[in-house]
Amino acid sequence: MKKQFIMSILIVSAVAVFAQGFYFDIGLGIGNAKTEINGQDISDLFDSTVKEVGVDLGLKIGYGPISGTPLYIVGEISGIGHRFEDNYNYMQFNSYLIGPGIIIYPFPFIQLGASIGYSFVSNQTDLPIEMYDSESGTAANISIAFDIGKGRNGLLVGTKYEYTSNKIEISKAKQESSIYCIFVKYAYRYKE
Repeated sequence: MKKQFIMSILIVSAVAVFAQGFYFDIGLGIGNAKTEINGQDISDLFDSTVKEVGVDLGLKIGYGPISGTPLYIVGEISGIGHRFEDNYNYMQFNSYLIGPGIIIYPFPFIQLGASIGYSFVSNQTDLPIEMYDSESGTAANISIAFDIGKGRNGLLVGTKYEYTSNKIEISKAKQESSIYCIFVKYAYRYKE
């Protein structure tokens, strides 16, 4: 399943590169993340001395506008990093989305986006415990941004909500991660 999504993104990328309507954006967001395992909020397990941060990284490649409408079809790879750390140790829950999405410009300076796809996790820690990856999962996100820029180069400043749900290997526990963040992205796009 993961290979099919990666292949579809590569095919969309190859077609878009050779077409006039190539779309590309890449960026970083920081915000409030939440991770639950079998319904238990991980934040509740730590005291106030533990620092917590949520980070979102994302990349979209696609084609648009389609038939003169401000609609773009994209493939997305993005990830949520939810990190807990104190002066001695850290624990980080990483969830990823790979899948198709759409972008629309209802106004020339406002971008709306949504993606849905396959999800997987890759959790990390320096504690002497075993962290497992996922067997399978799903993910989705929505975003709104101001598109600042002239010509084909733009700067996207906006907000995004992403949610992932995965089944963890061995334990079969359900890991759900989400982030609500503010992001900044560079965008290369053709706008009519």
